[in-house]
Formats: sequence, C-alpha cells, structure tokens
Amino acid sequence: MGVTFFWLSLCIPPEHSSGVASRFAAAVAASPVSPTARQVLDRWRKTPSSLSPKAVPDPAHPGYWTESEGTEEFEELFRPEALNAFGQGFIRTGAEANGWGIEFNAENGGLIITDRIPAAAALYYGLGAEQAACLPGHFGAFFVAPSNISELLPALDAVLERPSPEMLARAQSWLKRGNNERVRPEALFSFVPRALRTAQVRREGVLLLTAKG
Repeated sequence: MGVTFFWLSLCIPPEHSSGVASRFAAAVAASPVSPTARQVLDRWRKTPSSLSPKAVPDPAHPGYWTESEGTEEFEELFRPEALNAFGQGFIRTGAEANGWGIEFNAENGGLIITDRIPAAAALYYGLGAEQAACLPGHFGAFFVAPSNISELLPALDAVLERPSPEMLARAQSWLKRGNNERVRPEALFSFVPRALRTAQVRREGVLLLTAKG
C-alpha cells in the first residue's frame, strides 16, 4: 500500500455556509497550479494521447519501468496541500479542528478511499479533457451553497450520469496505478451527483475535498 487518499463529500448546514465558503476559497487561493502541471494539463487538452497512467520502460535504467511523462504532475492538481489540510480537519480530527461542530457521518457525507492516487484524478482522466472541463470547482474540490444545488445538478448529470464504456475503461486504467481493485469506476461518476442530491434533500450545502490519509 502507498499513500491513502480520501475523496469526501460533506453536507454543510446553511448557518455555516458562509464560513465554509470563505475557508474553502482561501484554500483554493493557496493552491495554485504549478507551471509544470499546467503544461501537462494544456497538452492533455490539445492531445489526449499525451497522458497515460501506464508505466513505461525507463531509458536511463534498462530493465526498469518508470511513470509515464506527466502522470505525477497531473495528480498534483488533485492533492494541493491547503485543500488537503482543510479536508483533514473533517476526516481526521473532526469538529475540534474545523470549529463548526459538523461531524462527518454516513447520513451527511460520502467517502471514496483510494490507494496511491486521488479518486478525482481517475474520474477526470476517465471523462477526458473536454468533459472534465465542465466540472465545477478546483480539480475535484468544490463548495456549493444550498441555493445553488438545484441549478448545478442538471449540468452535472449531463456530464456524469451515463459514462460510456470508454470513459469507464479510462477511469479504471488510472485506478490501476494503485491497489484499487475494490473501487468500481462507476462509483467515481456517481459520487458527485449523489453528494449533491443528499445535500438537496437535507436543504444544505455540500463540500467536496481530497485529503491524504
């Protein structure tokens, strides 16, 4: 096993929406995209075949394998330290750390646990560059206020509701970079809409974040 990543969704009561939104915005502002990651992202958008999760022979060490060019930089997009620290305040230390008294549980949250790779990276790669650009937020992390959920849901359903076999295969190929045999690619595509619908029923906002274990 390598590093464990948690992709978590959490419903946020209306009385805490402004505070969480402010903290989230500050964490995003402290999570700029590095120039190398930006180059990988731009290249992927122009040439989808330029990015692959598969290992390749290492030219510097015959008989050994190495990461394909750009994979590590691509995954950097989905695990910035500021957002990771914000997420750990919910998933690891709970109410004592976040100060709002919002406890993560099965009724108000969702969780996908992955080994070595952030789940959101597998979803984005599965969608492909064009469709992934339609997703809100900061590379698998976002906050949506209660009043905006009904407006956002149809647009997300259009992107995520019926993934093609090719999309599922691509997501699965990225999951294989870690020990993620138990994670179904379909779960990646349904995770965001399910989080929004849970919040809609509860008349609350929703926060999505990746946190390291």
